[in-house]
Amino acid sequence: MVLALILVLVLVFIIFSIWNACTPKSDPVEELKFSNASQSTVKLDWKKVKDADGYIIYKKTFEEPDFKKVGTVKKATSYTVKDLKSQTDYTLCVTSYKKGEPIIESARSTVDILTLPASPVFTECKSQNESSITLAWKSVPNAVNYQVQYVKGDTRDFKNAVTKTFKPSKEPKATLTGLEKSGPYCVRIKDTVKHNDKNISSKWSDANIVYIAENFTLRSDIDPDKPMVALTFDDGPGYNKASKRILDTLEKYNAKATFFMVGKNAADHPDNIKRKQKLGMELGNHSWNHAHYGSNVEPSDISKASNAIHNICGSFPTAFRSPGGMTTSTIKAECITEKMPLYYWSIDTQDWLSRDADKVYESVINNVSDGDIILMHEIYNSTADAVKRIVPKLQKMGYQLVTCKELVYAKNGKSPEPGVEYFSATKIKE
Repeated sequence: MVLALILVLVLVFIIFSIWNACTPKSDPVEELKFSNASQSTVKLDWKKVKDADGYIIYKKTFEEPDFKKVGTVKKATSYTVKDLKSQTDYTLCVTSYKKGEPIIESARSTVDILTLPASPVFTECKSQNESSITLAWKSVPNAVNYQVQYVKGDTRDFKNAVTKTFKPSKEPKATLTGLEKSGPYCVRIKDTVKHNDKNISSKWSDANIVYIAENFTLRSDIDPDKPMVALTFDDGPGYNKASKRILDTLEKYNAKATFFMVGKNAADHPDNIKRKQKLGMELGNHSWNHAHYGSNVEPSDISKASNAIHNICGSFPTAFRSPGGMTTSTIKAECITEKMPLYYWSIDTQDWLSRDADKVYESVINNVSDGDIILMHEIYNSTADAVKRIVPKLQKMGYQLVTCKELVYAKNGKSPEPGVEYFSATKIKE
């Protein structure tokens, strides 16, 4: 009986040894490391396991008893774990495997990580005078301090940035002073929080570009409390007498307007540009040759026109209107670079369609209201005829005739912002 039991045990041992030798075994993962940790992701890297068919990745927080599978890779030896909670301790695990093999503890490797806190979010980042920027941001729980970096220029290169540290508060605010009025400045922020007796810092927030506010004041004869509108004229200067006649009327009644000019036309009529400047008209950009619309407008279409105007009168245009009113992110980005707000319109006279002075006149007088931006073109004699009647009539109705810049400033108490498109004095066109 004893001999039979011994023989059975020997047979079982032999069978188990043969099965164990024939069953694939995966070696343990070695040199598991993490990098690029953020508030919600972390990258894992490890040394390749010989003959492994793949790897399984797990995660768990320190409070959780069991690992949860988050992903599988075959040949790769890296994996980015996503959807993590910010400012949380995790144990991450990578296990190698071979086909047909059950996952075994000996093939497992773990690493402990702490995700970063969320970066602060600016609620205010603007310039209110020629030498300062006002900042405000959402408070971060358990914050020890906040760091703000700023650097002149819009390149987002913070290599030579100035760093300021601010203490936490319920409604964190700060003011950066002693800045150069030429601007712009790039500003970003990060926080440091206390976690389990350790201080950890967030990543820097995305950079905000801030243009320093200019020291702009309204003309003494403008009353912000009284009605006003901005007459605007596109496509000039014209190759006829319309442009001259429109300026004659504006000069006679001491009225101001904004002219969105085609760069090529401006270059061909330098005396017209100089007269507009002398009369205090606002010089606007309407692209180089008005040949491209919407997504076909390139930055060079805008910059070439700006340079043409500057070469004539020594001043760059301070406003932009998109050809056909079709504005894109590319157009806005170039306007930010060139410090130009954009202007749409709230009254379209359709003077280009009717070529009828009476219809142009009626479209303005019958629809005008305080803060309107009125669209016309300075290349039609019919428009010049209408303007001769529109200007004195509006003034008689109590309207002040101002530039787009003056209109926005008077109604909002601040200069129009580069890259922002205004539908009227107080409405922004999205």
